Amino acid sequence: MFMIPSFYEDVPTKDDAINMMTRLGGGGLLAGMKAFDVIWEDHIAQPDADDDEFFSRWCYEVNAYNVVYENFGKLFAAEIKF
Repeated sequence: MFMIPSFYEDVPTKDDAINMMTRLGGGGLLAGMKAFDVIWEDHIAQPDADDDEFFSRWCYEVNAYNVVYENFGKLFAAEIKF
């Protein structure tokens, strides 16, 4: 789960969040969550990583990720590294 600066909080409905993560995963919800984990890992691996820039660029996806995580985290706990 991400600690999103309040400026970038835009909480989608559960259905919208599921749709966004599913699209990101090419049709799979869990694949979308994992794909976004890779995006975050790539970001923090950069020596000049700017979190504000990340949240600005990925605002909708990061909020969707949190909604899915909050609603389905227990189901995915064995599959996703947080």
